[in-house]
Amino acid sequence: MRIRRNLLVWSTVAALVVAIVGGWLFSSASDDGVDANLTNPGVVQDPTIGTNAVAKGETLPAVNLPSVTTGDLTAIFPQGRPLVINFWFSTCEPCRREMPALQAVSTEFTGVVDVIGVNPNDSAEVAAQWAADMGVTFQLYTDRNADLLTQVGVGTMPTTLFVSTDGIIVDTHAGEISSKELRAALTKNFGIKA
Repeated sequence: MRIRRNLLVWSTVAALVVAIVGGWLFSSASDDGVDANLTNPGVVQDPTIGTNAVAKGETLPAVNLPSVTTGDLTAIFPQGRPLVINFWFSTCEPCRREMPALQAVSTEFTGVVDVIGVNPNDSAEVAAQWAADMGVTFQLYTDRNADLLTQVGVGTMPTTLFVSTDGIIVDTHAGEISSKELRAALTKNFGIKA
């Protein structure tokens, strides 16, 4: 009887040791050395991995999207002028910060370049209210089924596409775009002295 009890005690101790050592080995092997601490809290850094697979030189796909204000379906394609397409959503802080630069270019270059916003996340009502609060007057569309978003390969927001008059995606900017960067892109891609 005593032998049986000793065997049970030693078996239990051995099982615990194996479980503890095994757990430690497993957790050590899966540690990639990266912790969850932010290096710059409150600062959104530009993506450094290939999250946006937008191919320069590709033709903008033919997609009809509903207008935020009217709900009417509209073909998203250049209408005789270069087109700047900005992908955004209402709770995206970098999207909020870049919107005044996009609005300024839209106002200053009316009839020269078209600026539109495409929102894949929010309802038309939320997008319209956000735009009104921000003073945005250029055309906004929703893409709730991610039709355009997936076809052009956008993986992060904000992302801005620059499309030539013949519908070719000539450049992209992933992440927040400053006024200076936006104006430089207009000059570089479309020859517009901004």
